[in-house]
Amino acid sequence: MLSKITLLVRIRWSTIVLTGDYWTYSLVSALETQKARAPAALAFRAAQIVLGARALFSDQLLRNLLDPPAHGTRAASEAHHLFPAAWLFGPGIRDRRQVNQIANLADVGWHENIDIGSRAPVEYVARLREKLAIDDDRWGRSCAEHALPLGWESMDYERFLRERRRRMADVIRVAYRQLGGESHSPPIAPPWFLPGAEAVWRRIADVERALRLLLREVYVERFGENAPRRIEEALPDREREVLTRALRARPAGSDPLSIVDYLYLGQLPSLLFAKETWQQARLRLSGVEDAKVRVQSAIATIAPVRNEIAHVREVDNDRLLRATVACSDLLNMLEPRRNQ
Repeated sequence: MLSKITLLVRIRWSTIVLTGDYWTYSLVSALETQKARAPAALAFRAAQIVLGARALFSDQLLRNLLDPPAHGTRAASEAHHLFPAAWLFGPGIRDRRQVNQIANLADVGWHENIDIGSRAPVEYVARLREKLAIDDDRWGRSCAEHALPLGWESMDYERFLRERRRRMADVIRVAYRQLGGESHSPPIAPPWFLPGAEAVWRRIADVERALRLLLREVYVERFGENAPRRIEEALPDREREVLTRALRARPAGSDPLSIVDYLYLGQLPSLLFAKETWQQARLRLSGVEDAKVRVQSAIATIAPVRNEIAHVREVDNDRLLRATVACSDLLNMLEPRRNQ
């Protein structure tokens, strides 16, 4: 079975520095292959195992299905052409390098593979979802685990391959971080969203942007060109050390105030609440008397949900709703200022 060790070895986690270009260009390019045992292909499968992915159209964990069978010769999971080869021949796509690209393969239970046959994706996806009673939430999760954009079954094939390769690289990166890689880098957006979580993530992103902008403005107004230094000094020693390490990845010549972009959401309130800056911050939060309490309460609700989405964990609908309400409360406090 592919293991965490496979992932670490395949992406050379202990021997090279993985830059942003590696994830967005080099790895994406490496995934343009038909070789199932290519390093990038194995890294993706290992990442799925690390993240607890299930086989497509199944509740079975890939880590269990990919174990060698105890009896017989047929594995419980088979690599399936998402766009079947026979179907692709119709529109004239016959190049094996295109048809058999790993971006066109996904692990499914062999019973489902038999049902799929050579049908068009838009046909067999609807048929299997109905047969297996797969609702939107479960389907969204399944597509996420297999780096499939929602609506992939209706996509143009070339566009599908491009989109999936990019998402496969994102999945590998999320697993890499979950295993401790890039530990000093700022959080990244998750590569996928469950239906419902996508809207919440956008609201959380709006909140983060608004609070980071507020933090910049307040510290510049209070400290001028010394604002970046005062932000760093306002952090506890341990958090300052983590930030210092993270800033090593900042491109040379960056705006000193980009330090704000390397802070975690949970760090922003304490910086705004600092004795020397709170009055300026409070005036920008609609001037309400209980602004500090409301900000603290909202962030306490939002931050755990934000982190769970980012780390590919399920978030129940009640918590998504509470996070949405908290985002709205914060954004409403900032609204007068945002409209100026």
